[in-house]
Order: sequence, then C-alpha cells, then structure tokens
Amino acid sequence: MTSQELLQVRDLGVEFTSPYGPALRAVRRVSFDLRRGETLAVVGESGSGKSTTALALTRMLPGTGRITTGSVRLAGQDLATATQQELRAVRGARIGMIFQDPMTALNPVLTAGRHLDEVLRAHGNHDRAARRARTVELLDRVGIPDPHRRADDHPHQFSGGQRQRILIAMALAGEPDILLADEPTTALDATVQDQILTLLDDLNRETGTALVLITHNMGVVARACARVLVMYGGTVVEDGPTAEVLARPRHPYTAGLLAAVPRLSAPSGTRLTGIPGSPPDLTLLGDGCAFADRCAFAEDRCRTQTPALTPLGNGVRAACPPAARRAEPLSAPAAPARIDRPAPGATVLAAEGLRKTYKGRRAGGRRFTALDGVSLTLAAGETLGIVGESGSGKSTLARVLAHAHPADGGTLRLRGADVTRPSRRELHAVRRQVQMVFQDPYASLNPRMTVGRIVAEPLLAFGIGDREERERRVAELLRRAGLDPAVADRYPRSFSGGQRQRIGIARALAPEPSVLICDEPVSALDVSVQAQIVGLLTDLQRDLGLALVFIAHDLGVVRQVSHRIAVMHRGRIVESGSADEICERPRDPYTRALLAAAPEPVPAAPHPQRKEVPA
Repeated sequence: MTSQELLQVRDLGVEFTSPYGPALRAVRRVSFDLRRGETLAVVGESGSGKSTTALALTRMLPGTGRITTGSVRLAGQDLATATQQELRAVRGARIGMIFQDPMTALNPVLTAGRHLDEVLRAHGNHDRAARRARTVELLDRVGIPDPHRRADDHPHQFSGGQRQRILIAMALAGEPDILLADEPTTALDATVQDQILTLLDDLNRETGTALVLITHNMGVVARACARVLVMYGGTVVEDGPTAEVLARPRHPYTAGLLAAVPRLSAPSGTRLTGIPGSPPDLTLLGDGCAFADRCAFAEDRCRTQTPALTPLGNGVRAACPPAARRAEPLSAPAAPARIDRPAPGATVLAAEGLRKTYKGRRAGGRRFTALDGVSLTLAAGETLGIVGESGSGKSTLARVLAHAHPADGGTLRLRGADVTRPSRRELHAVRRQVQMVFQDPYASLNPRMTVGRIVAEPLLAFGIGDREERERRVAELLRRAGLDPAVADRYPRSFSGGQRQRIGIARALAPEPSVLICDEPVSALDVSVQAQIVGLLTDLQRDLGLALVFIAHDLGVVRQVSHRIAVMHRGRIVESGSADEICERPRDPYTRALLAAAPEPVPAAPHPQRKEVPA
C-alpha cells in the first residue's frame, strides 16, 4: 500500500445465511483501492451488492451477514479480522457513514444538537461547552442557517435537504478519512440534490476526505465522482475513470444502464429501452458471468467460467471476455428514437382556481396554503407532467384531482360536468374515472392479499362483472401490464419493485378509468426498470386513450413522457407549456434553476457556480 492509498479491498466476499435455504452470496470477489481525497462512485441495480459492500467495510452487516473471504485494509489495518474494540475506534473516527433516509436515521425525539452532541461525546469530547460550540460549527459548515437556534429544533422541523445536511454533519463530527454515502440524494429534488452534491464536493476539496458514493443515478456519478465502479450480481463488472466509463462503456451491463437513463436533452416522446430480464437469484449463482442470461454478447464460456477484471486501456477494467477481444469500446448509447404519438383528443379534466389549505399541526397554528389558484386542462391521450420541489404542492394537487382530498375553492370538471363537490353517488362515479398509481410499490400493495385479489379489488368496489368475468378481466389486466396471468395466486412479497409497480398499474386500470394520476411512479425504481415502466405507461396510453398526470422530480423522465409540463412552486403553477418548450426555452427563473440543477449522465468540466433556487 503506497502512502497515498488509504483503503485496499481484496477479494471481499459476504454471505447471508438462512435456516430455510442456501446462503445468499451478496458480494463475491470484490476488489478496489481508494486513495486519499479520491471520489469513487459505486453503481448498479438494486441487489447488485452496493450497500452490502459499503457496510462490510466497517463490519456493520445486518442480521446473519458475515464476511467470508478477503481483506479490508485501512492504512494497513485489516478491518475484516479486527476486534470489536478496534472497529469502534474506526467507525465514525476513520470512516463516517451517511445514510439514505434521514427520517429513519434520525431520532424524532432528539434535537439536531443532541444528535451531534452524542456523536461528539462518543468520540471522546467530554467538555459540554466545547461540544456545543463544535455542534454549532458543524451545522454552520453544512449550511444550516441560524445554527445557534436550529440546533434546538427536532428533525420534523427541517426540510428533507436540511435533514440530510444534519446526517453529513454527524458523519463529519469524527473528522473521518473516508465518507461512505449510501444513496444520499435519492429522495431529494434536483435542486436540493445539487446542493448536497456541491456540499460533498466542497468538503472533499477542503478537507481531503475521500468519498465513496453509492447511487443508481448515473447523472449523480457524472456530477460528483472521478472514478466509478459498476456492480452486478455481487461482483464488480467494470471500473475506471468516470469520463471514460460513461463515454465508452466496455461491459454490456454498463452500456445497458446508460441506454436506460433518461436525458433532459432528449426531446419529448422519445423511448428508452430497459435491460431485458431480471437480476439473478444470488442464492443460485454458480460459476460463469452473472449477466450472461441478459447479455446479447454472451458466449458459451460466459456461462461456465467466471470472468476476471481485465485491463482494457485508459485505466478501465472490465470482467467480460468478449469486451477484452474487441478493439473498440461499445458504442455510446444512441439517441433514443422518437415515437409516433396520436394527437390528444377532447378535454377530459379541467381545473380552475383550485385552492387547498391545511391547518398547522399545533393548536392555534396558522393555516398552510398548499394550492393557491391552480388551473390546468388535460385531454384524452395526453400526458401532463408536473414538476417542482418538495412542498411545491404536486402531491396535494394529485390528491385533489383524484378526490382523495376535497378542494377548498375553485372548480373541477370531469368530461364537462362540475365534480368539485360531488354527492356520495357522484363521488363513486368520479373515482371510477380517475385512478391513481402510487410512488412506493412496496407500501401500496396489501401483503396479505394475492395479486389476483389486489387487481380485482376495484372491480368488486365498483360492482363490475360476476366472478367469472372478474377472473377473466384480472387475467387480461395482468397480461396488459406485462405479467403472466399465472401469478394471480402469488403474494406481493414474491415480486421485484418493477413487477409490483406493474401490479399497481393493473389495479388502477381495472375500472377502465379515463384519467391516471401517477404520483412519482418510478422514483423508487432502478433506471432499467424505470424505462420499462415508462414504456408500459406510454403503450397503455396509446392503446386505451388514457389521460395521464405524471408527477416526478426527475426532469429527464418528465420530458420523455409528457406532452406538456406544468412547473409548480409554493402551491402555484409558475410556468406551463409544451415539454420541449419548457426544457429548452424556460422563462421563469424558478424553472431555469430547476433545469440547471438536473444532472446529466455526461462527464463535464468542473461545475460553475450554480443559480440558487428561490428559498
């Protein structure tokens, strides 16, 4: 290990044992080095081993997980065989961790200052006044305004981005050499994400702290990291300089990931292709390349011999024998093809001057205006994209349009009829016409119900068909959503996130609605699965003439799927127009700031100072 090498991982293997079946080999033969001040991205689909690898570095594996092979050397010390006392001296002090979800990582009954105080005390600072001063200093360093006062606030009093900043402050408290950041921006809007990435970049540059950033967002990789390590099926399939890997991928899996990434620069109506097939079952993996069954370049030996990482020039290594024989890298993803879409038809849904307020949480609290005079129209066969930061009113608008919450003012018309304040009987008819697809495919399906019962539930609720007709309809809906009707007897736990979202879409289609409200339907999915779900929605719209309201914080996805886009800020629509016009010629400063903050999966020069979004 050279003086500049900080971390050296060799042949790392991790298993999770189970009394009910074979062990799950979550990580297999992973090797990489990390130098002081280096920024390394670890990317791959869910289940590829990214987070498990990060947790294994400090032996924080959950449940029955254990390191089975290899070494993890930090400045010469092997953490794979270290004692618990030695590990406690490393965790936080030498290696800090930033977790994905600040709402679960932070204790809701402790103030921000108390969180930091506990970390500082654990690292040996026993002077109360010094700990308080250091707490304020850390909060100020990560960009929390008025840190003296905000140190006494609880997590729920901070925004999502501010909560993530608190987690970063906690990770910095021990002045670590390495920061492990596990999907730190996944749940954040583009502008807040950009601010967090800028903060991490500043910390890396000013303190020399090395950064390992785990993500499935290739735009974040291009924005934040100098080197990238691509994982699939628990192994490293490609690594190298970010600019080289993203521009000239050598492994077919890397090329497939990049082809599935929606680009803000691509025009409306383009179609991306996901990677066919599904990730492997890690309990069944044997010899051979884990990607072979999904690979268009696979040879016979790819299924029988485990490929090793092979240097391919320009600092890139790939575990792919066909790639090693090719003189040239795989071609960069071609520009996605623009598909023919039927022209939108007559207006189906129209809102004018919608208002919605909520009472403050505390007794006597002020009312909060979530929607302030929102007007829009939606035609048959049209997709209206809704974008904006968290708290801008997007999800409230979705609930009001779907009649999950009543509007406090304004009018709402469905096929010309005023449905602003429908009677109970009218509400029943309205809800049949307007259905929702929810964000979280894991939380939106009843785990105690079979897939068949879940999809049939709206048919029962609206009194559609007899038992035989419902069974036929369920089979048809599953087939239309890209699932085998034979899965109707299985439970949601048997399915991946993308398959669960297909089940949710099939359920929403059951009562034959005119309008689908899609509230962040792909934000919890990997890019390859995201491309499949967006393609499915596009096909359903073409075949059924559906009107779609598509809410998301990924502007690339929104432009791809939408005919028109409405930009929301503080409960108002501040700009609307065709998807291409909004993305290419924005007029409102807020829209321009949103677009400037959206990361593209293209390596760029060091980032100039970005425009701040209005507070």
